[in-house]
Amino acid sequence: MTPPDHNTDIVGKFIDVSLYRELAETIPDENLEVIEQIPQKDKEQIVNAYKPYLNGMELSPFAVTLGDNVLFTNSVGTVYYVDFDFGVFDMGRSLDEFVAELKNGL
Repeated sequence: MTPPDHNTDIVGKFIDVSLYRELAETIPDENLEVIEQIPQKDKEQIVNAYKPYLNGMELSPFAVTLGDNVLFTNSVGTVYYVDFDFGVFDMGRSLDEFVAELKNGL
């Protein structure tokens, strides 16, 4: 599965943090707003900026949340949330499942 493209608009949708146990136990937020989808031309620059936080994992960025944290996928489509303050979180969902769980608004 490839990350959402600009035809699959996830901007303005919210991640319900309570659906992701490890994330909910670590960060103070209840919801995370997706504010930007990352265009292909910017992906390499973002990977390089986040490389120190990825612990050698090969991940591809696809979206940014409010607070400039980034959503990534790996080669099999698993979603990861990377937060500069709290670390890397395996969301335990495929990209399809993750996108289906996004809230339309609060």
